[in-house]
Parts: sequence; structure tokens; C-alpha cells
Amino acid sequence: MSRKKNKDQPVEVHLRIDGLDVTAAPRKHSADFDQLLERNGAHSFVFIPLAQFKGKKRHKQPRSLTFARRKKKKLPEGKWFDGELRNVKDGETVPGVLGFDIRRRDAREIAEKVGIKQFVWGAHGAPVEEHFTKIFKDDDAYSWNSARRRALGGLKDIAVTAADIRQLPRAVEESQTTIERFRQLVYLVIGLAIAAGSLQLALHGTENWFTSVTRIVFYPSIVPAVLVGVYLRTLMKKAEAQNRDFTAAEGEENWTLVAPHLLALWALCYMAVLILTWLQAVPSADLPFLGRTSGVSTSFIVCVWMLLPIAHSRGVDSLLSSALESGITALVSILTIRISLYLTNLATDALWSVAASLLPFSIPETLQQLINGIINFGAKVFFLAVLLGYAWSRTRQQFMRL
Repeated sequence: MSRKKNKDQPVEVHLRIDGLDVTAAPRKHSADFDQLLERNGAHSFVFIPLAQFKGKKRHKQPRSLTFARRKKKKLPEGKWFDGELRNVKDGETVPGVLGFDIRRRDAREIAEKVGIKQFVWGAHGAPVEEHFTKIFKDDDAYSWNSARRRALGGLKDIAVTAADIRQLPRAVEESQTTIERFRQLVYLVIGLAIAAGSLQLALHGTENWFTSVTRIVFYPSIVPAVLVGVYLRTLMKKAEAQNRDFTAAEGEENWTLVAPHLLALWALCYMAVLILTWLQAVPSADLPFLGRTSGVSTSFIVCVWMLLPIAHSRGVDSLLSSALESGITALVSILTIRISLYLTNLATDALWSVAASLLPFSIPETLQQLINGIINFGAKVFFLAVLLGYAWSRTRQQFMRL
């Protein structure tokens, strides 16, 4: 039996607790588990299997129990109840543990630490849900197929969100803030961008430690990323205070309301980056490790990836790990665009050479430059869109606790 088929097998959770035999199947509501949650004063539960299905013929119960005992030691401290996950199709069972009021994001981290690819999660009054430790169900989360799927999925979601941008006022309210505070953020970001850019112009021609520090501190991506990131961090802290995690259906519905808010924040970041790069586009605005500040696309990519660790991190460790991942992704994104443009130029030069050898007349250089400019612009926009689609899917994963 293939691994892919194992993932799609119908399963059921079985356990006996407090004298009550309970059963739950994914995508179905379980009255037994509602009663169990009420008895324990809990809002939600998570069931983590401690072994993988191997297929009925290859299944060896003693070996499975040995692996389960080893993995059980990796569980965080807390009250865990023993149970089993049963494959409805062939009757194969694997041991597992159940815990109460564990957020889905935390459950995903626990399952991944234990070495399990999937788990079962449920809330009172809602259908039971089966989740995978990876949002995209690939064997390798960093494979090309996974990245491509994230990018295309993010682009489609951005397009849907842009069509629903008229819901921005409602989205802002649903994000646990107000339109007035959102306007204040807009004025603050744009105002500070203009002030920072003007300061850079005023310092043009001077070379001292203060000038060097201001060039770094007011680098186009930093100002909007910090301010918008802090704003998003405040919203996420409020969301963390909710009584229980979203179910998958509730999370999807909530995302449709929050996404226009996030898209507007991205647009605000782009406006700030544009203002800063325009005001800083002076001959001496070269930084040895960041390059020229006139690269709007480069600055915007860095800004978008800086938002994630600022807004998402819940501690020093998560801040460092998230910042490292975001930094690497930003550098790879920028490198990808530059390599793509370089290859595009090589391809267009080769095509012009072929055209020149075939045509009986010479092609005007002005026309060549115009067409090359259009091709380069189109390639840059295309690759930037793909990279932003990937960033959007990562943002959705981290912010909406899917």
C-alpha cells in the first residue's frame, strides 16, 4: 500500500476515558466527544497517533507499540490519554494519545516533533478535522513542487482578495481594530517615510557615522516593515486571547474577512517603499551590502519578508528562526529575479541575432531597446508576482493558524 493511499484512508479515533467509550471520524460531528469535552471543561481536543499505518499485511503490533513508547517520551508535559486510530477500510489500528485545549498550531508542532505526518483535531459542536503537519501535503516542504503550489495558490488567493477589497472596512473591524486606527497607521507610515526620505536628502553630501546609521535605519524596507509588523503583532496577540482555536471552516471564513485588510497593508508598505526609494535615489545612496536604494522591487520583497518575524514571533527563539527563514527567502527571491532577468536578456539577445541573420534589413536599435524593455519589465513583474504569491501563502499559514 503506497504512502499516498495511506493518507487518504478513512480513519476513526477510539478511546475509553472516564468510563465513556468515544468514537470520532474526520469530517463528522461526534456527540460522544462533545460529551467528553463537557465533562473535562475543555473547548477542543487533539489526537496524535504515535505510529504510521503500514498496511494490514505488513502491520506488526509489538513493533508498533515499541515505536509508540519511544515517541510518547517526546510529548510535552501534560495530561495525555491513551487511545487508538483505526483504519476503517482494513481494520488496522495504531496507538495514539489525546489531549485537551491544545491549539492546532501547537498540535502541529507536537506532531512534527514526534515524527507523525497527521493528527486529528476537534472543537465542541464542530465536525472533527484531520490535519497534516505540513500545510501542503508534500513529502518535502521545501521541494520545487511545494514552492510552486504555494506560489500559485497565493496568487489565486491575492486575486480573489483584490476582487473583494470593497470589504476592507468590514475586514478592518473583523481584525479587532477600527477604521480610525487603520487611518492613523496609514498617516504614520506615509508621514514617517516622507520624513525619513527628506532627512536622507538633507544629509546628502555628508559622510559621517550619523549619516551611515540613518541610511541603514531608514533603508526603504525597514520603516514600513517595522511599523506594519508591530501593528499586525498587536492584532495577533488579540487573536491569541480567543477562547479556542478556529475550526478549519471558521478559519477559512475568517481569512476571507482578514485578507483584504492584509492586502491593504501590503499596498501601504509598497507606497512607503516607493516614497523612500524615490527620495533616496541620489548618487551617494549606495550601501555596500544592500546595493542601491533605487530598487523598488528588491526593497518591497525585503519589506514583505521582514513582516513575518516581526508580527508572528512569540519569543526570542521563534523570532530568530523566523527571521533566518525570512532572510534566506528574501535573498533567494532577489537572486531569482536577477538570474531570471539575466537569462531573459541572454534569450532576447540570441533572438535578435537570429532575426538579424534572417531578415534582409537591419532592425532599428531604438526598436530593439523598446522591445527589450517591455520584455524585461514583463519578466520582472511575472517573477515578482510569483514570489509575492509564495509570500502570501506563507503569511496566510502563519497568521491564520490553518
